[in-house]
Amino acid sequence: MLDVSRDRVPTQQTLAWLVDVLAALRFNELQLYVEHTFAYTGHDEVWRDASPLTHDDMAWLARYGADRGVDLVANMNGFGHMGRWLTHEAYRDLAECPDGFDAVFGGGHSEPTCLAPTPANAELAVALAREMLTAVGGRRIHIGGDEPFELGEGRSAAQVAERGRDRVYLEHLARIIDPLVADDVEVLFWADLFRRDPSLMADIPAGATGVVWNYEAPSDTGWSEFLGSDLLDRLGMPDDAHLGFEAHARLFIESGTPFWVAPGTGSWNTLIGRNHNAARNVVDAAVVGARHGAPGYLLTDWGDNGHHQPLAVSLPSMVRAAVAAWSGGTDHVHVGPVIDELLGAEPGTGELLDRLGGLGESLGIVAPNASPLFAAVVDSPLPSFGELDDTAVVAARSLIDEGMATWGRGDVGGPRGEVIAAELDAVCRLARLGLRRLAGEKPSPADVDDAVAAQRRAWLGSSRTGGLDDSIAKLRR
Repeated sequence: MLDVSRDRVPTQQTLAWLVDVLAALRFNELQLYVEHTFAYTGHDEVWRDASPLTHDDMAWLARYGADRGVDLVANMNGFGHMGRWLTHEAYRDLAECPDGFDAVFGGGHSEPTCLAPTPANAELAVALAREMLTAVGGRRIHIGGDEPFELGEGRSAAQVAERGRDRVYLEHLARIIDPLVADDVEVLFWADLFRRDPSLMADIPAGATGVVWNYEAPSDTGWSEFLGSDLLDRLGMPDDAHLGFEAHARLFIESGTPFWVAPGTGSWNTLIGRNHNAARNVVDAAVVGARHGAPGYLLTDWGDNGHHQPLAVSLPSMVRAAVAAWSGGTDHVHVGPVIDELLGAEPGTGELLDRLGGLGESLGIVAPNASPLFAAVVDSPLPSFGELDDTAVVAARSLIDEGMATWGRGDVGGPRGEVIAAELDAVCRLARLGLRRLAGEKPSPADVDDAVAAQRRAWLGSSRTGGLDDSIAKLRR
């Protein structure tokens, strides 16, 4: 699953390349996660400036994928994560909290993100789903539904007080799922609100399957020690979430309810990857999924906070996930030569990319769901803990310099060599800025401008213009 809603919408050439890579790795499905970047009929105001994927784009990609054994599956959101809709005055009244709410991360006031759980909003979500199914084809759709942060704090407050937040959530989800199942459509949904209340499991609508997501490797350290128990509770995460997929999927496992597993590439909020965590995360998902008969394994590649990382950064995790999923949990794979072959690149390119992807985790600072390099470059509320390791900083500088020397030559080989080299060079420049700031240095304005300009040029080589200015604006000057 590729996020195409957090600013970065790929060109057709990039999508074709992605399908080719997926086919080579024996992935059999591609989902493009859409919030506001599909040209929904009658909702022009929402997507007008986003360079959206059109009906024709989706139909073309579906055909291209089918010819290579990769099914295109519709993926959307129609409950939480609707901020790009609710920012427009015409849609504001659909929100749970039209005037905004207290943000989960970072504190302070946030603009609305969640639709109110009303029959009319359910009808809207069903209409959007049906339109996307028409464009994509097929009989499967992922309707999202994750992280309705402000549910119960506004228009549904009385319902939640009476029946409970999770119950109100499930009832609204059923209003969306049931009509689609009646259309003979298989429905997937994010299962993050199905972690604590066993009574909900029996009421999951027939024909729907929960997708259990978790992007952190199993750890001996509880997440409450980093995030605090209150935040953990607001996120709906169990106290033992640090134990991995076995904990996140416990209610599904104990009730015998089918579920998919969804690990992550770990690339978002990092610039250049979080490969050590991702390697253990994708294997954990495969092991737990195989142990309990999960019918699906969905690798996610998100674009939180501006989607600054290019697709190539996710290649090491894609290789590892493919091997883990097809083997039921094998973690012995040398990703470097595989990436070289996928790219048609010079030997050593893949190994360098993989080593760079572990750089942020070597610095002594823990940043859940992120890299400290990213937090030093992008304005975001992401927390971090620990102290910088000065020895690791020296090694990191050398590795980044090696990356810039390699990709600054302007070609890694293969049909997309120039595009990929420009992207990797640009993201290394951003990582260098982050490392300097972490080390207490102040990069010169010229260095900052150079890195930002490189990122802008690289973006235009692989992605559409919509969202570029928004992504660039998130970079710290």
